[in-house]
Amino acid sequence: MESNLQYARKEYWDERFQKETEFEWLTGLKSFAHIVVPELSSESRIAHIGCGSSKMSKELFDLGYQNITNVDYSQTLINNGKERYPAMDWTLDDITSLSTLDDESFDVVLEKATLEAVLVGEQSPWDPSDEALKTLDNIFSSVCRVLKPGGKFISISFTQPHFRLPALLRESRWAVDFRQFGDSFHYFVYICKKGAQQRPQIVSQYGNTAPGWSRTL
Repeated sequence: MESNLQYARKEYWDERFQKETEFEWLTGLKSFAHIVVPELSSESRIAHIGCGSSKMSKELFDLGYQNITNVDYSQTLINNGKERYPAMDWTLDDITSLSTLDDESFDVVLEKATLEAVLVGEQSPWDPSDEALKTLDNIFSSVCRVLKPGGKFISISFTQPHFRLPALLRESRWAVDFRQFGDSFHYFVYICKKGAQQRPQIVSQYGNTAPGWSRTL
């Protein structure tokens, strides 16, 4: 039985993507399209970071959202993507820097369960390590940098709001909100809009629910 800690290792993903062509973490687009699709326009320039072998980009492309850049740090995955879906862009990059993406060049940045993979080594959901917070700060700063004014970071996750919202609120340049979906098991879509004014209710209800995620480094 493989350890979840492997999800934080690039070598693990390179080896996995040599064999795997498609895998969907959490759930498929049809389960949350009613939340995500209204946030897009046919002209949206979209970056799917930590895209892995998810079908989400292809499914959005088939719905008419065809300006999509898929970003992953596995060269194997990027090579496979270019071969299978050449109509989309495929970029080798690390989500902590997004160094290949220009400033203010995307309307939407998407991720699904990538943050969970990044944080898989954390011992407690209440008390993240300094390293985890630095990594999140770098990711959020990079995402905010590549978003146009008014652009949106959309994160699909199983992490409860009382843990994830304090983390997302670390980035002051966007306003955060969320929607819940799923019946027997709940998932969450976190929507962060660059340059928007934060709803006070979010801060008052969730800003200090897990103080470890909002502490200053």
